[in-house]
Amino acid sequence: MQAWRPALRGAFASVFDGTCPEAPGQVVTLGVNRRVPILEGEMAEDFQVALLVDFENLLLSVRDQFGEPVQWQRIIRVAEQQGRVVVRRVYADWSAYGHQQKDLQALGFELVHVGGHGKNAADLRLAIDAVHLAARKEPSLSRIILASGDGDFTDLAHYLRGQGLVVIGIGVRATTAVSLVAACDHFVYYDDLIEARRTPQTVERYLKALAPKVRMTISPYRPWIIVRAYRLIQQHRGVSLNVLKEKLPNYYQEHYPDIPQSVVNEILHQLFHTYCFEFVPPGREGPPLWERAAYLAEGIHSASDLLEHCDRGLLRILRQNLGGEPIDPVAATTLLYGQSENPQLVEHVRQLIENLHCE
Repeated sequence: MQAWRPALRGAFASVFDGTCPEAPGQVVTLGVNRRVPILEGEMAEDFQVALLVDFENLLLSVRDQFGEPVQWQRIIRVAEQQGRVVVRRVYADWSAYGHQQKDLQALGFELVHVGGHGKNAADLRLAIDAVHLAARKEPSLSRIILASGDGDFTDLAHYLRGQGLVVIGIGVRATTAVSLVAACDHFVYYDDLIEARRTPQTVERYLKALAPKVRMTISPYRPWIIVRAYRLIQQHRGVSLNVLKEKLPNYYQEHYPDIPQSVVNEILHQLFHTYCFEFVPPGREGPPLWERAAYLAEGIHSASDLLEHCDRGLLRILRQNLGGEPIDPVAATTLLYGQSENPQLVEHVRQLIENLHCE
């Protein structure tokens, strides 16, 4: 089983175990790493969170990689997904960044000034504060967010986790230390937080690139419909695609009439065009392909197998029709799952795209 599989099943757990009413609102937003989910809504309100920001690390990394200021609201949003943010501190020698102070204070940050000792002094003060927070042993404070990609915080992340705290990191992908990512319970890449701005136009181009072979409507229902298709195929082994084309829309018409029939039919065609089926040989003057007995292709043994097979097939068609242009994982996640706010889904799609290069 590939490394992303448990995470993907976590994101869609209620669908795979049969308990979900097939509503996309049931998707839980998850973090990039693998251990503890990022929470939203009522569950998040049960936790208190400390957000500690290495100002220079984020400022310089974002400037060098994207040529723009840090979008602090997006950092705060990640923290708020975890619970009530009771500590919101940003560390720097503020004598060098006077013009930034008012904006950060307006967002509710406490500015911790560390002057005269260079960057390491700010790192040290941040680490000391984090250790003090952990030592207070307040059960309501359960999560610490380290907004930095600096590998010097690796030992700190290990220590905090050893004290029973959930540690979440935020940093720029190109400048983040691998050791820090591994040490955190979750790591959210800043790149993924801002790429959503460019997604709509890119998704539109991707739809046009797929159109010669596959018609798609962006829909958060797509994974749920593929899981339902898998169950119908298991219940009616060896039926033709024409029969499935009748049964699958009928199921949704009866149980979930708000889901457009056109979307259900499109998804069945996606499965066909991504070679998810094998067919009984026709013999002499046999029936057309969609009237022959159909079985799942070799290697498809579960609903998640079927979803992955179709995802890979669509990405393969997209890559071919884009003429070698790199595929944007955030736009591709929107294409496949109807949303890209879930960092773990984006990471899953990113891995699928990377795996295409090995074919």
